[in-house]
Amino acid sequence: IQLVDNSGNANYNSLSIKATKRYSAGLTVLASYTWAKSIDQTSGIRVQGDDTLFPQNSYCLSCERALSAFDTRQRFVISGLYDIPVGRGRQFNIKSKALDAIAGGWQVGSLVTIQTGFPITPNVGGSDRSGTGAGFDRPNATGVSPYLDNPTTALWFNPLSLKPNVPGTFGTAGRNSIVGPGLKTWDASLHKDFVLPYNEAHRVEFRWEAFNAANHPVWGTPNTNANSTSFGSITNTRASMRQMQVALKYVF
Repeated sequence: IQLVDNSGNANYNSLSIKATKRYSAGLTVLASYTWAKSIDQTSGIRVQGDDTLFPQNSYCLSCERALSAFDTRQRFVISGLYDIPVGRGRQFNIKSKALDAIAGGWQVGSLVTIQTGFPITPNVGGSDRSGTGAGFDRPNATGVSPYLDNPTTALWFNPLSLKPNVPGTFGTAGRNSIVGPGLKTWDASLHKDFVLPYNEAHRVEFRWEAFNAANHPVWGTPNTNANSTSFGSITNTRASMRQMQVALKYVF
């Protein structure tokens, strides 16, 4: 018999700072920073696509109190839009209509996101070492710090920090007790309106966009299965590598 209960509690505290440069001289910038901490008992449990369907010990929900699965300790985002001052009516005026149609009126945009990683829960690969029949045991914490001075994808955290729980007992490692890799992404865009010569009320909008423009890998979650030979390694990415798209829109 399984009982699914939606009880639990959580708290969230944060400090947010936002700075805005309103549009002037062809430039607008918006920057924001958030420093936060979220704690709860149940996030990441019974989430679609997640392997954790139950607490380790269903008789002790308070034992699950830890960082939220979505906790992001620090997050910084800055975006900007700049009208390149080249073209008709701009700082570097172009009188030739033909040249202005090619070189004038371009607009560039940028979006940079930097944030710390999400907490993840160590496990023992679904084995029922506690003998409770649930299969969501966690390993024992050894007291060694899980964090390495120079983490790599081959070894993101110290595997000596965890070991399989003793048969007949629950593991001592806490839920969401390891923080995964952070995120750094840069998106860019280029935009221009081409006014059509036969009717200035008609124009063609051109837009080029690049997501993860620097093609920087955003590492996924390391393997947290204490029984696995790849324990502590990362074999996937959280976000796609560089993706680009081009769009044309006729406006009339």
